[in-house]
Amino acid sequence: MRQPPDGTLALLIAALREGTAHVEALLTLARTEVDGNFRAIVSLIAIVGTIPVLLIVTFFLGLDAAVKLLAVPLGAEAPAALIVAAPFLVIALGLGWMGARRMALSNLEPWRTWRQVKQDVREVTRAGA
Repeated sequence: MRQPPDGTLALLIAALREGTAHVEALLTLARTEVDGNFRAIVSLIAIVGTIPVLLIVTFFLGLDAAVKLLAVPLGAEAPAALIVAAPFLVIALGLGWMGARRMALSNLEPWRTWRQVKQDVREVTRAGA
């Protein structure tokens, strides 16, 4: 095997040294960028996670304000609370009724399979008769 000239070896060593320095700088830059992006993602998750909490709190404060507003002309909070809760009770009962209908055993039967079996039985009896 032939030995490269000294100048070529020096150039290869210098290129290797410069390449290593370049890779180190690139890794440092990548580490800095990832750290900044990680902080941005965490803050975004915190902001987006706060939105539903604020909406729920606002909803319940609005309901409480509606009860207090109705309590003034009625003179008591209990009837006002019943009036404010009535639409939610109706919606809950309606959804419960729809859910019970959908969960009935008759709705869980595989209708397509039964129809297919009946059709197959008709065709077999016609072919056999």
